[in-house]
Amino acid sequence: MHKGEGALSERSRTPPVSTFVVRFWREWSTATGRWRGRIEHVQSGRSADFLDLEAVLDFVRAHGVTDDPPGGREIDRESE
Repeated sequence: MHKGEGALSERSRTPPVSTFVVRFWREWSTATGRWRGRIEHVQSGRSADFLDLEAVLDFVRAHGVTDDPPGGREIDRESE
């Protein structure tokens, strides 16, 4: 194995692009109504229903997308 080859093969496990389709709809069957949704990962064909944002984020993370900045650097949100 050449120097750096392990890092290259590890990076290649996660596709460089992931496409998600997200649908939202209002459910009126409850007393106050609520929003529901469904998310689909286009490349794998997997999908999931959700009621909250955390479930959406969990699904996206499970498909190799992280909310960590590239290179592990912190983003200074105050300067944006």
